[in-house]
Amino acid sequence: MRNHLSTQKLIELIGGDLFIWHGFTELYVEGRWVKATPAFNLSLCKRFGVLPLEFDGRHDSLFHEYDQGGRRHMEYVRQRGHYPDVPYDTIIADFTKMYPRWLALLATGGHGDFAREA
Repeated sequence: MRNHLSTQKLIELIGGDLFIWHGFTELYVEGRWVKATPAFNLSLCKRFGVLPLEFDGRHDSLFHEYDQGGRRHMEYVRQRGHYPDVPYDTIIADFTKMYPRWLALLATGGHGDFAREA
């Protein structure tokens, strides 16, 4: 997932705007699979100028491509397939390669405040 509206601090910490292994859930509802992504809360949606996601149980609910001003928002770059459980070891190995500064910060007990930085 490429987050075109990420904060500058987060982009510097992870080395870009590409968030690997950003997942969503697939629910089996009324005989078919429906996608639903974890979403920002309403206050973050307002700060970033994006509409909150709606989920009606019948249609996919994925991040919007554009914000309310027409700027690029979220871009799904790569689909990794379906997993019956979170592939934790693979995710950690990939994060270790891609995000060493972020993991080092977390290892020292540091963290950011995404909502405050937005």
